[in-house]
Amino acid sequence: MTLIAPTGDTPPSTGLPPVTCASWCIDGTGHTDAPFPEDQVCRGTTVDVELTRRPLVEVAEDQWARETVHLYLRRNPGSHTPTVEVYRGELGESVTFTLDEAEALGMALVRSVLEARSAR
Repeated sequence: MTLIAPTGDTPPSTGLPPVTCASWCIDGTGHTDAPFPEDQVCRGTTVDVELTRRPLVEVAEDQWARETVHLYLRRNPGSHTPTVEVYRGELGESVTFTLDEAEALGMALVRSVLEARSAR
């Protein structure tokens, strides 16, 4: 076997070929900087909901904040169907919802809030 040193004529790899990002994807460039194709994930803007009835948590040394629930849209590589990722706090305790499940949960939350507020 003979090894041949590169001549320098071959351009360096520029990364993965781009994927078509979802319209809501915060990357929007095709995720060409991802190290592997399975990392070319579309992700939407994170929405944070502060849990005002929970105790403060230490987020850094001598720095305290309210615990939060976070949610964002996500579409995995090769999939055409996004999901809604919901997680609490910084530990990554998460739940993945289909769009139908997220919509049902959202509608149930709104109904509960409207019912509670109308009873005042």
